[in-house]
Amino acid sequence: MLRKKTLITGAGYGIGREIAEKFAAKGHDLFLLTRKKNEAKSLKNLEKKYNIKTNIFIGDLRNPKFINKLKKIKYVDNLINNAAMANTKYFVNVSDKELRDLIDVNLLATFRISQIFSKKMIKNKVKGIIISISSQLGHVGAYNRTLYCLSKFGLEGLNKSMALDLSKFGIRTVTVSPTKTLVRPNEHLKTPKRLNIIRKKIPLKKFSTKSEIASIVYFLTTDAANSITGTSIVSDGGWTAGK
Repeated sequence: MLRKKTLITGAGYGIGREIAEKFAAKGHDLFLLTRKKNEAKSLKNLEKKYNIKTNIFIGDLRNPKFINKLKKIKYVDNLINNAAMANTKYFVNVSDKELRDLIDVNLLATFRISQIFSKKMIKNKVKGIIISISSQLGHVGAYNRTLYCLSKFGLEGLNKSMALDLSKFGIRTVTVSPTKTLVRPNEHLKTPKRLNIIRKKIPLKKFSTKSEIASIVYFLTTDAANSITGTSIVSDGGWTAGK
């Protein structure tokens, strides 16, 4: 039996790294994208740890030439668009370069990579899934998050429209939208005041965890999720439910 093939962008750190570990543990062969060379060794260790194959691509998603290198991959069963940039500047202070950079990574790279691999799924008759990591801020606005919200709201629209276009091929598309997730070591010690303010806004009074998000992503690739497409799984502790 052929092992499933899964591609994960932004796989070297945080939620992406947790997703890579989850799929490796489930026996998937992996295509992993990271921007930093020093993250590649840790990703390569998954190969021996779980007896799988890993193919690592190091590069910048703002560069279309790097994205085009992915065309040499024959196909994947699951595409996980996880890579993203953040921006926390007040609206009038956002620069043109910051606008271009964030849109290039959060939206255009997701569009291009999804297009590349949906074509491969269609050609190889693979009824796969495209999962994009969004945010609660793809569903509600926030102060000093205009640029980030722009990209995540756009991602939600892209997801819904892709689902309609690709459903006739049995290809599903879903977003996963976490609330604040702690991904940096000792983050809770470095910015306790800010995190406490955020926590108070979450009805469940807890942050998302990397493990929770990775488990949701994996669930979406299983047979139990075969009817889920064109929607968002919002793991936000109730943030977007209302006040």
